[in-house]
Amino acid sequence: MTVFKTYLKILRKNMAMIIIFSALLILYGVLNFSSKDQSVAFSAVKPDIVIVNRDENKGITKGFIKYIKANSNTPEVADNEDARSDALFYNDTDFIIYIPENFNDEFMKGNIKEIDVKEGNNFNASYAEMLINRYLKLASTYRRNITDGDELAKVLDKVIENETEINITTKLDTDSLAQASFFYNFESYSLIICLVFIISLILTTFNSENIKKRTVISSTSYKKNNRILLLCNLLYAFTIWIIYTIISIILVGDVMFTSNGIMFIINSFVYLINLTTFAFLIGNVIKNKNIVNGVTNVIGIASSFFCGVFVPTEYLPDTVVKVAHIMPTYYYVNTNDLLTSMEKVNLTNLQPVFINMGVLLGTAVLFVIASNIITNKQRKIA
Repeated sequence: MTVFKTYLKILRKNMAMIIIFSALLILYGVLNFSSKDQSVAFSAVKPDIVIVNRDENKGITKGFIKYIKANSNTPEVADNEDARSDALFYNDTDFIIYIPENFNDEFMKGNIKEIDVKEGNNFNASYAEMLINRYLKLASTYRRNITDGDELAKVLDKVIENETEINITTKLDTDSLAQASFFYNFESYSLIICLVFIISLILTTFNSENIKKRTVISSTSYKKNNRILLLCNLLYAFTIWIIYTIISIILVGDVMFTSNGIMFIINSFVYLINLTTFAFLIGNVIKNKNIVNGVTNVIGIASSFFCGVFVPTEYLPDTVVKVAHIMPTYYYVNTNDLLTSMEKVNLTNLQPVFINMGVLLGTAVLFVIASNIITNKQRKIA
């Protein structure tokens, strides 16, 4: 009980910081939502696709391009990578297809060369990918009996024309889900400050020389002391999570009660556990409050820039995204991005989500183990 009362006393002294960054989260959320039109997509639309053909315009390559153009809009974009990246960034296109050299010849030999793509984060991009897979699967099936690329393309044209026309529609409230994704992505920055910074500050107080010596000579074991502090941290973190979840429901609305919205909430809770255990580790390693402030700012800003909080990962260089994989925030944001365009929430579609959550929980366990090892060594030294 003494530890708990002391914890609350220190927490009250840092309440201003919690209020400031919570208010900042609300402000950014309101500004983002008010700047976007509220519209729900319930009708079929053609995706905007840019085609970059590096093969000869013949055979299956020619047929594939014809098929894509018939089922999409093909905006005019300058023939350079910077212009194409800008078009993707400003939503002038949903998808970019790169047809490799010798695609037709290799395809007819049975060596299907991979088609590189760049995609935006919306349902149209998912539809564009479905168009590609549909055509290539058909082509692979008929290629077994047809050896000429031009003949194969003509056969596929007839097959596709004779198929029953299917209108692809989505009942996803894509605007609201995008707003929820923005809120929860930015929430990671606020959580890092409100959890990692505040909890680390509190732990540096508990780990000060005078208090540490009293703990060492007391009858309470270091493991029990760590468990009490960890429970206090989890209680504080859970309170922050409840408040932020209520704010998201108020700002985003009824979509938070859908399957996608509930998964946003669950994902934020898993991330909360990860951050709490990480803060517990930082608080046991760093003893200087000024250093805690610097480390927290570096972690918060770096993870936000590298992991897609401030800038979506599809617009970041590949090297930056690779570096981001070592940060828990990457897996949290990646899950939010997946949920934004997930048409059906089921076990199959949720597999990458569960993998991301597994990474967050796994690293949380490592943080707890590391904290116990460090405090045990510090106790022996003392």
